[in-house]
Amino acid sequence: MSHLDGLEELGALIAVLPYEQVVEAARKQLRRLAVETGLNNYPEVKAALDAWERGVALPRPDQTAPLALRLRAVLAQADTGRDVTRRRAAEKTALGLWGSPYRSVCESAQTRSHFTLDWRADLHADLGNPPLPPIPDDRFWGALRNPATDSSWYAAQYT
Repeated sequence: MSHLDGLEELGALIAVLPYEQVVEAARKQLRRLAVETGLNNYPEVKAALDAWERGVALPRPDQTAPLALRLRAVLAQADTGRDVTRRRAAEKTALGLWGSPYRSVCESAQTRSHFTLDWRADLHADLGNPPLPPIPDDRFWGALRNPATDSSWYAAQYT
């Protein structure tokens, strides 16, 4: 859950939104990240993101699948060129496609925060522009009862 509390009021908003809305925002954030870092130019990445937009579930990652090979090649190139942003984008692409949408939306936004000033406005728009809650405190996280987020540590501290 620490990935949520780092985003302050946007994290609190993500924590209370319906799962489907978070998935949609994660998809949009990942596409933004791919476009901004050039990963969307690779046919394997673009095809995977296009499939996700159409609602097609991607198969579990396979080490020899074209997308996995492409992402590993991008990681190697990023390491060689010391391109931290591109490396993070490749890691977040894998996380976004096969991991938790809650973690994906947060980490994609946090990665984007290193190179675009509009990341907060973009994230808020991708979440549907609902009113922002106040910046959450530990009691908020302790009282949170969303089965998709683990707030058990906070709940144990503040109940």
